[in-house]
Amino acid sequence: MAFFIFVGTAVILLGFLLSFIITQKRDSYSKALGLAALGNYLDARAMVRERLEEDHQNPYGHFVMAKIYSMENDPLNEAKHLEIIKKNNRYTKEIDVVTVSNRIADIYYNKDYFEESFFHYLDTLQSDRSNPVACMRLGFMALGQKEFKIADHFFSRLPEEKMNSSLYFIAKGVISGVTGAGKERGYFEKAYDLEKSPVSGFLYALSLSRENKHKEAVKIGTAIADQIEDEYVRYTIFQFLMTEAILQQNFPDALKYARLCMEMARLNGWTSETIESSIHFSMVSVYMGRYDEIAEFLIEAESERMDDPEVIALANLKYKLERGVGNLDSLSSEYDLPKELSLLSVSFFPNSRYFELSGMRSSKPFNLKGLVDESGKKLAGKLDMVGKDKFEKFIAMTGTQFKNQVTRMILSMGYRVTKELANPEGDGVNLLCSSKEDVNQRALFRVRKWKDAKVSDVFIRDMIQQMEEAGASKGCIIGNFEVTEGGKKMIASSGNSMEIITGDKFEELLDRTM
Repeated sequence: MAFFIFVGTAVILLGFLLSFIITQKRDSYSKALGLAALGNYLDARAMVRERLEEDHQNPYGHFVMAKIYSMENDPLNEAKHLEIIKKNNRYTKEIDVVTVSNRIADIYYNKDYFEESFFHYLDTLQSDRSNPVACMRLGFMALGQKEFKIADHFFSRLPEEKMNSSLYFIAKGVISGVTGAGKERGYFEKAYDLEKSPVSGFLYALSLSRENKHKEAVKIGTAIADQIEDEYVRYTIFQFLMTEAILQQNFPDALKYARLCMEMARLNGWTSETIESSIHFSMVSVYMGRYDEIAEFLIEAESERMDDPEVIALANLKYKLERGVGNLDSLSSEYDLPKELSLLSVSFFPNSRYFELSGMRSSKPFNLKGLVDESGKKLAGKLDMVGKDKFEKFIAMTGTQFKNQVTRMILSMGYRVTKELANPEGDGVNLLCSSKEDVNQRALFRVRKWKDAKVSDVFIRDMIQQMEEAGASKGCIIGNFEVTEGGKKMIASSGNSMEIITGDKFEELLDRTM
């Protein structure tokens, strides 16, 4: 009996001793946090390191160290200690995998380390499939890379009826609009109801127009026009209001907005937009029979776009109408002005414009497809297994390495490089090439290390001129870019002589040659 009493007493004393030691350790961590709160980060970290020497994998110790670095505003070192907790896979009730993964991901997200952030948010979803923070961030990062299907996979995990974020509904609307699902108007309406911002309003107005609700679209568009501070966005909203007025046969308003666009473009020195808006102003004026106002604008457009068949046809139509040689109906076989005016809306605002206007494009590309498949399933077990995205490798190349890669790309397209031409821009190369099958067939390749650029009619016109000087019958632009409306018209007017390789086609070309 005495033996059992002795053993029981010993166990109780041992329990008190362990409790005392743990309490002492916790007290030392509390003291360390107290010192850090007073700004004494050096001594605070020294105190925690002393405890960690006894147990290098102690999750609470690393958690406290991370808190100290957070107080010191050193997020990368904070992330370093949180990553140690993840690596050791030791957690407590208050230090769980979701809390740790989300905090690391937040740090990297705020630092624009999107690949690292994406990886850690994916870890969160392995433990909490519908974690709202992770799903939202993953969705927006995927959307920023124009991976609409992957983005929708993450957004769809969130209960739509419980969401009250305008950005969420904008994202859902963009995905629906670009992919052709047809539900964008409802999403943009919810976004605008939650926050009457210029972005949500513009997207909502555009979606209303797509459903032929033009009066409502104009009402929203007019309401947000004065809220927009960015001059180019205001120019774009005036373009929209011009096209809406045309669709409603309200040509006085169409002329008013066409003039506003023209004046804004001139005032801001936008060369391409100045010519484009002058043409649109001339189109509306000709339709209304107001020929005297547009002579100088048409002459300017003709001088800038001597080979543009639309400008030539419009000028010829004006000339004949002024002299009473036919009317819009009888001359429609030469230039169908009413049809061309009605097509401006679709030309300016195709479904892809939803994404551009949303402002959700990421300025930094990263290797998203190395992290997940199209269904959002995680591919790599470790971040260092992901590797660098081929596009990032390409734009990081310099000198001979870059030119060798470009040569491989051109060879895979059936051409050989014969001469390097001048490129004052310095962001890529201009190469004169000859066909493998016919050496007399020449092509000009402009390969650029752009991240996200616009190719305008000015660039195309300059390229066509360089092609003529070099005796090339074909031109090809390779890079990451979008073509402006003016650029598209210039390409269309050049017949089949111009080829554009961007987006998926550019990605496939890199896959074949790198």
